[in-house]
Amino acid sequence: MRHYEVMNGNYSETTLLRSKMLKAARDWFENESFLEICVPHITGATGSCEWFPNAMPVTMYDEKGTESGMFLRQTGQLYLEAFTHAHNRVYTIGPSFRQEKKVTNRHLCEFTLIEFEGRDFELDGLTDKIESIIKEMYRAALKISDNDKIKSYIENPFNRIKYADSIVLLKENGYEVEFGDDLGAVEELAICELLGNLPTFVTHYPSDPKPKEGGVIKFFSMKRSNGVTECCDLLLPDVGESVGGAVREGSSDTCKKQFEESYMYDHLLDDGVDPGQFDWYFEVLHHGKGQSSGCGIGFERVVQSVLATEVSNSSIKSAIELPRSPEFLVP
Repeated sequence: MRHYEVMNGNYSETTLLRSKMLKAARDWFENESFLEICVPHITGATGSCEWFPNAMPVTMYDEKGTESGMFLRQTGQLYLEAFTHAHNRVYTIGPSFRQEKKVTNRHLCEFTLIEFEGRDFELDGLTDKIESIIKEMYRAALKISDNDKIKSYIENPFNRIKYADSIVLLKENGYEVEFGDDLGAVEELAICELLGNLPTFVTHYPSDPKPKEGGVIKFFSMKRSNGVTECCDLLLPDVGESVGGAVREGSSDTCKKQFEESYMYDHLLDDGVDPGQFDWYFEVLHHGKGQSSGCGIGFERVVQSVLATEVSNSSIKSAIELPRSPEFLVP
């Protein structure tokens, strides 16, 4: 049982690694003038990401004792956006919950999400900041797990490639992908390998609000222009996508239109959830100061990328002592 392994110290290095890397992240935020915010963990549908069916429901009761359907948060993004109007640069670190429908070595039902948001940088500045904080965590990891791969991640600039160019790269190397297809784990790992086994940003994904099955789906609040989304994913060697970020759509009317065109809107209606739960967010945009930019960093995947420099085919479940995945749940 996993708890016996923890008691016996089998995961002591993982605990130390996690602690030092999280401290490095918080130190980075302090140095970059970001303010830590505590966002709600129990939310309405506004705590969901682009795929609402993965929201994990919980039951609460209103003042009359009537059941009220709520959800454990997947993201604090929309709350952080509201805080940026008062504080500009903000961040939060906490659990993200996703009701995964299958057990894999890439997913957890609960994981640690590092999110930040700011109003004084756009996509280029966002990727620079993501690279900077990830490298700061790698520097902390290097003191515990000293090896040449981690050094190379720190010393070399991260790759940057547009989604359209990544499709060309994959096709030239024998992968069967077409423009509009989502990048799966195989493609993500291949992109890193083809570009020197370094962390790689893929940017400017297609902006089709309702792509065909297997196509790219991006959160409705992301800014779109000329058929592409002003967004980035960071792919880490041996792990794949670990960070997702974007410039946010600052216009309330445009964002609401994108919401109503999204799969999320359809899913809400299908599940009997009132899309009006998002009205407060559109009010924030209406009375706010324009767009912000931000991201979510899957902390366990960053830890996994460190472990993978020493153990090939490492699972994300090795990056946390007590994984929230069905096969590890203790009654």
